Amino acid sequence: MPEKAYILHARSYLDDSLLLNCLTEHHGRIILVAKKARHPKSRWRGLLQPFQGLWIEWRGRGSVMTLTQAEGQGLAYFFSAKTLLAALYINELTDRLIQKSEPEPSLFHLYSEVLARLKQDIPLEITLRRFELALLSSLGYALPLTYHVASGEVVQAQHSYRFHWQQGATRMMSHQTPQPEWVAGQTLLAMAADDWQLAQTRSEAKKLMRLIFKDILEKQGLQSPSVFAMI
Repeated sequence: MPEKAYILHARSYLDDSLLLNCLTEHHGRIILVAKKARHPKSRWRGLLQPFQGLWIEWRGRGSVMTLTQAEGQGLAYFFSAKTLLAALYINELTDRLIQKSEPEPSLFHLYSEVLARLKQDIPLEITLRRFELALLSSLGYALPLTYHVASGEVVQAQHSYRFHWQQGATRMMSHQTPQPEWVAGQTLLAMAADDWQLAQTRSEAKKLMRLIFKDILEKQGLQSPSVFAMI
């Protein structure tokens, strides 16, 4: 049966084929070989692109399978300038965080929704922070933004904190020298409440999410840190 999918990453494979990292609705992230897709007479030429909604079928077992059918859904997104960089960042983050064959339809719908939101009149940094938080939550990593997991201490707006994505917020004492990774309690509470009105919230949230993903991805990292810094 055909299944909805998006291509997160495509790269050349052998002489005229493509290796595709795909996000599917019911089978999660899968890797497919599209044989002869780069041939001038390929039936898929020009179709197997990121941000193009697809119906696909495949066959095989193991870590890499073979694409057998692909058709456009009619949902193709075209981005330019900074929005394109944001979309590429979303693809890379999704590709690296989602395990292969993780059957979670909510992840597919979350990804579909963020592509649509990139076309809306919403500040780009807000769309990205919302997506990052929702993606982590869908993967079982909901951030404890309002308390410390072990002590149960509740975050207060007037204090500064060191935040860890698993442990939560540790309050900094007044005698400690401020550090770049500290974040205001007000920022953590605003993030938890989806309140992005303050420039400080947006700035500190960006810094915090950069540190969180650096820690989660460890040595794997992101291929495009310069893009991450821009958005």
